[in-house]
Amino acid sequence: MEMEKFSEILKNRIKEKKMTQRSLAAVVGSTPPQVNNIIKGRERLGAKNTPAWADALGIDPLWLMTQGEQGTPPDEGAPLDTAQPPEDIILVPVINLDMRGGLQPNDVVDAPEYITETMPFSRSIASDGDVVAPVYGDSMAPRYPSGSHILIRPLPMWREWLELGLSYVLELNDWRRTIKIVRKGTREDTYRLESYNVDYDTTEIPKAIIAHVWQVLACVKREVM
Repeated sequence: MEMEKFSEILKNRIKEKKMTQRSLAAVVGSTPPQVNNIIKGRERLGAKNTPAWADALGIDPLWLMTQGEQGTPPDEGAPLDTAQPPEDIILVPVINLDMRGGLQPNDVVDAPEYITETMPFSRSIASDGDVVAPVYGDSMAPRYPSGSHILIRPLPMWREWLELGLSYVLELNDWRRTIKIVRKGTREDTYRLESYNVDYDTTEIPKAIIAHVWQVLACVKREVM
């Protein structure tokens, strides 16, 4: 697709959604200059940022990633929420399970009825069994700020091996869920949990109180209303 046509369709879609480039930037976690560059074709949307744009504008994510060369344009065919996703795009369920930056009690229990929507991701990032969940609290900001959504993957064999120094969601035996950087503890039977926000202290917990572990694969930043 010619870049002028791609740009024109995107601009029209933004108007249809009653948005401006500035408000779109706030929603997708970007800056107005970067949004303008993407609209004009000066920058390409990567797989990490595409889901937020597709969700905000209701556009086929494949069409966005390929600058209109593949997928369904927003002015043709079925709307995004009823169309079948392209083969290289997977619709990941968004679950209403809050992942806390700290170790406070969570608000919602784990149940199938708490799936609220789906979010498109490239299959190069996501796979079947992955889920998306919201983050609350400031201890993991600015990488995982409160109000953002994270793509996570269950690790059933975490007790046998866990790559340290990465971000994980830990569910404890009392149902608390927290997102932290996991590092080696001072003893063999403990993990040290760190935050990105330097204002928060490091916590060390026994491995025995951990029930489930998910690896954090990606973050979609959204405007907190």
